[in-house]
Amino acid sequence: MMKPLYVAFVWNQHQPFYQDTAQKKYIMPWVRLHAAKDYYQMAAILRRYPKIRQTFNLTPSLLVQLEDYLQGAEDYYLKVMKPVKELTTAEKRFLLQHYFDIHWERVIALWPRYQELLAKQGYRREPEAVEEALARFTDQDYLDLQVWFNLTWIDPEIRAHDPELQALQAKGQNFTEADKKKVIAKQWEIMRQVVPVHQELALSGQIEVMTTPFYHPIMPLLVDSRSALRASPGLKVPKTYSYPEAAAEQIVKAINQYYHYFNTHPAGIWPPEQAVSPETLALFAEHGFAWTISDEDILARSLGIEFYRDGFGHVLNADELYRPYLVRAGRKKIAMVFRDHHLSDRIGFVYHQMPLDHAVDDLIGRLHRIRESVSGCAGPHLVTLALDGENAWEWYPHDKNVFLHKLYSRLSAESGLITVTVQEFLRQYPPTRELKQIFTGSWVDHSLARWIGSDSKNRLWEMLLKARQTLEEVRGSISFEQFMQAKENLLIAEGSDFTWWVDSMPYYQAAPFEALFRKHLANFYRACGKEIPLEVRTPVIYPKHGEAAWPADPLAGPTVMVPAKE
Repeated sequence: MMKPLYVAFVWNQHQPFYQDTAQKKYIMPWVRLHAAKDYYQMAAILRRYPKIRQTFNLTPSLLVQLEDYLQGAEDYYLKVMKPVKELTTAEKRFLLQHYFDIHWERVIALWPRYQELLAKQGYRREPEAVEEALARFTDQDYLDLQVWFNLTWIDPEIRAHDPELQALQAKGQNFTEADKKKVIAKQWEIMRQVVPVHQELALSGQIEVMTTPFYHPIMPLLVDSRSALRASPGLKVPKTYSYPEAAAEQIVKAINQYYHYFNTHPAGIWPPEQAVSPETLALFAEHGFAWTISDEDILARSLGIEFYRDGFGHVLNADELYRPYLVRAGRKKIAMVFRDHHLSDRIGFVYHQMPLDHAVDDLIGRLHRIRESVSGCAGPHLVTLALDGENAWEWYPHDKNVFLHKLYSRLSAESGLITVTVQEFLRQYPPTRELKQIFTGSWVDHSLARWIGSDSKNRLWEMLLKARQTLEEVRGSISFEQFMQAKENLLIAEGSDFTWWVDSMPYYQAAPFEALFRKHLANFYRACGKEIPLEVRTPVIYPKHGEAAWPADPLAGPTVMVPAKE
């Protein structure tokens, strides 16, 4: 009889740190909106499928912001939720720029009134392109827009089972200020349940919750920025940034937060962007983590092989990929699993383009094909599917729910396929193979070049280096409270999302992140009692010809964070 195949779903739930710590305001709303649409529902849906085991990474930067919201924090997108009669022209412009930031075809097109408002806005994506629409919109238009944006950012299955939200959808237009307050109250109601649902399912053993270094830094670069040269020997890197003590602090802060929520030490740690190095794994092992995760490309280069796939994407040397490994990490060892990049990407980017029954058939069929391919090898075998647990779903018909219900129903009844949390698999089946080395890189082209090496990315690293040097200069000359405040802003600025966007995305999308990076450093220098350097007050990136510049007005935000399908 053919042995079973084990399957580990690992969902990465992450948001950058959006707060301007000086103003205590959130520049962007994605923690709140994805909490209402994804973070609660992704876990809660499992209550209906007790046989399905999964692993969730809740990043500390996400959880700390979620807690802030529950204590009364607001974001700039809420700043324009005031009564319509009180809106300024700038706030109306903001509504027209940003209250269509959800998938146009999959979401807005489902609701005639929301679609009508988008047509009236002119289907404009660029921040500077909505001026003509200002004269076309009535007060009722703005009010309906306020309601529809926040309503559609609530998970559709939650809306379908909530009589008050159902009534608002049926009403469709001519909303009132009371209707608007009701929608926002529902978002807060859902946010309050995000952590408890994960605690409940973790306690029952149905899910495992892992963590990430606190503000999501690229750990190999934090330990030593020169490590980027291992995968990219010709990369132009800035002056060396090497602060392993900062990397350790990001880990310790994450562990402490995890204890606060789950009353235990986390077994698993997700390296931000699956970026690993020998030094990073040593830190993980020293701080008591049992396992970590990376991409199949990192495994291939660690083994010195290639993973060959046939024309259908099936791995031909499957025995090497679909198993855990033990890796020597400094004086200790740590277990590692490596995700199937191709299958993970099919969930993230391919299956929404297919009839969902066919998509589920495809995934189940591919898992059985893997089971057959490793049937003659010493096992057991584990397929790891690891990906972003939030952004893919707007591309799916009816968001995540139809696809996941179909998938979980099939997996619950499927003979030979068993879902597991990573830690329960490792406890039952410890790794039998050991890696002599771990390759330094990430899930992006098995390198670190997405976060360092371009002129603008390097300037951000140079600003971080100067700030680190300043922190040492002021040590002992400022109060303990000031020092800790300064260091916290510096830890925030080390987050990966700032260098991810700069020089990698269009200006109007990257500019808010670059500006927020400089805000964190400005707050750092204020806490140090130092004058803010000119380079921190000066934009690093500039608009191309014809693009509007990023203004100082904090109401200006990124446009189309979740663009419609081209």
